[in-house]
Amino acid sequence: MRTSNIISLKEISLSEIDAAILVRNYGTKLTLLTKKQRVIFDLLSNGMMVKDIAKHLELAEITVKVVKARVMVILDVTNLQEMAVISKCTSCNYLKQHL
Repeated sequence: MRTSNIISLKEISLSEIDAAILVRNYGTKLTLLTKKQRVIFDLLSNGMMVKDIAKHLELAEITVKVVKARVMVILDVTNLQEMAVISKCTSCNYLKQHL
């Protein structure tokens, strides 16, 4: 009996499929973020407020707001909840391997 390298859809968990879709949709976009944008993205996604981020990073609040707006444009999201979903999914190993 010959074994095949083809994997049936039944063998792939939903989370792997979701991760593959996430890589396709956001992998390139996340690599476009600068270091500062990525830090602010991570802090916002974890629920930190703009005011607190500004204090933590020793930046003006307006700077954080501008960076936040730019990150949202780059990632093509409309609210912080979407950013949080992307952030939580980036913790999966599949996405990290492809970034």
